[in-house]
Amino acid sequence: MPRPRTTTAGSSRRERRPNVADRLSPVTENYLLSLYKMWEASEAPTLTQLTEALRQLPPTEGLGTSVPSVAGMLRRMQDQALVDVGGDKRIRLTDRGQQEGASIAQRHRLAEWLVVRLLGMELREAHIEAHQLEHGMSDSLVTKLRERLGNPTHSPFGWPIPGSGAAGSTPGSVTLENATHDVPYVVDRVPEENAELLRFLDGARLVPGCRMTLLEAMPYLGVMQVETEVDRVSIGYDVAKLIIVRPAESE
Repeated sequence: MPRPRTTTAGSSRRERRPNVADRLSPVTENYLLSLYKMWEASEAPTLTQLTEALRQLPPTEGLGTSVPSVAGMLRRMQDQALVDVGGDKRIRLTDRGQQEGASIAQRHRLAEWLVVRLLGMELREAHIEAHQLEHGMSDSLVTKLRERLGNPTHSPFGWPIPGSGAAGSTPGSVTLENATHDVPYVVDRVPEENAELLRFLDGARLVPGCRMTLLEAMPYLGVMQVETEVDRVSIGYDVAKLIIVRPAESE
C-alpha cells in the first residue's frame, strides 16, 4: 500500500513562498539596473564604464566595485545568460537580461514614487530609499502600487517606467547644453544619483515637469545661466549634458 503523502512545515513554506524568493540576487539586480539604464540610452558599456556606473550606487548596496570583482560578476551573469560580452569588449544584455532589467527598473522607479508621493520624502532621498525597497517588492505589490500611484509613466526623475507604455524620449528633446537661447523648455529628465546635486536642482525647480529658459551660454567659462520658475541659476556644462529638456510647446 502506498504511504500517505505528508507535508512538513518547511515544504509547506516553500510551496507558498512569494515570487520574490525566486528572484536573482540583489547584487545581480543592481548590475542589471545599471546596464538597463545604459541600454535605454543606447549604450553598450565597457567593463570600465560599467564599474564607474556601479560606483554611483548608494554605499548601502554593499557592492564590490573594483574592476576584478566586476569582471567576476559579469562572468557569473554570462553563465546565467543575462549578459553577453562581445569581441569588442562591450557588455550587452541578452533577451533574458533585458526582461530582468526591465523588472528591476520598474520596481525601482515605482519605489521612488512611493517615497516621494505617498511618504512625502524629498526628491534627493528617493533614489537611495528605492534601492532599499526594490529587491523585496512582489509582483502583486508592484501592481497595487502602480494603481495607487495612478499608473505613472515616468519616475520622479523622468525615466520611463517599464510596462507603462511610455516612450524612451520625447520628440524634440535635447540635453540642456544643446538648448536654444530664449526658447521655453520643460525639464524632461535629471540625473538621480547625486543627492547634493538633486537638492540644488529641486530648490531651483530644475526637475521634471518644470519650465525653464536658457538665458546665456558661456562655454569659455564652462557654465550657462538659465531662468527657472523661481530663480536664475548657473549650471555647469558637465551637469547640463545630463539634463534632458523638451520644447514647452509640446505640452
